Amino acid sequence: MPTRETILQVLEAAGHGAHRAQLDALIEPAVCVRASKLADRPRQDEEMIAAMDAAMAKVPIGASRFGGLPDLPPGVAWPERDGVPMEFVAQLRLADVAPHAPEGGLPAKGSLLFFYNSQWETSDSAPDAAVCAVIFHDDGDDASLVRTPAPSVQYQSEFMNEPYPAPWVHGLATLSFERFDAVPGGVSPYVTDGLKEIWQDFHCENFKAMQPETDDFGFHSLLGYVDGQDYVEAHQHGTEDRLLFKIDSDDAADFQWGDCDALYFIIPKAALAARDFTRVRLYSILG
Repeated sequence: MPTRETILQVLEAAGHGAHRAQLDALIEPAVCVRASKLADRPRQDEEMIAAMDAAMAKVPIGASRFGGLPDLPPGVAWPERDGVPMEFVAQLRLADVAPHAPEGGLPAKGSLLFFYNSQWETSDSAPDAAVCAVIFHDDGDDASLVRTPAPSVQYQSEFMNEPYPAPWVHGLATLSFERFDAVPGGVSPYVTDGLKEIWQDFHCENFKAMQPETDDFGFHSLLGYVDGQDYVEAHQHGTEDRLLFKIDSDDAADFQWGDCDALYFIIPKAALAARDFTRVRLYSILG
């Protein structure tokens, strides 16, 4: 796992030691999230549907995971956009995350559930429409959660020849968590002054040494920074915005966002401090 000292050593080795103090001030603790496959996305195949049902039956209520079916708080409806149910993407049991997260970064108990609109739009392409939903169940009582089958409507996407049932149920994967030290992406409002002059090229050449080891894809992270180039202006409020959750394309959960891109759930710092997850926005290049 990258640490503050190893990151600064990479900077020094590249001949940029003059910027050590500025980078040191930017390094923040974050949480690496790793996924392990349990079942493929069922599509409309009876055998795959049966495999998903069997895998879901073994997953405890409230457990952290990607895909499958969510465990919704009682009385909370499945999120939708324009009458189309959103895709359930992830569920985090915050007690699982807490031992690895920076102090005060996330609630220590309860659950966060992440949904993505079935229209596959992101905030840069649909600024006036809700393109994600994050549900916070704050009492920490898993027994009160309700495992909820996905609703289904026929949806005609501009990218598909025929209507299909929405939302997709994504592949099911269990999650594990590990702390690491994070740096901003190559283009970021956090990087200013002298460091900005060298940062984009340096980050491009050395980013693999400054993030947890993964396969080519599947680098998911909580908190820290947007690690990609912020060409979609995810930081609408500059440094007052921060990364809540990056969910990468990953075979473990049959996640394929655009051309192997990632979903970036962004939250203003004040909203995170107030535990107001209704203000989360989602960005992705989806090229």
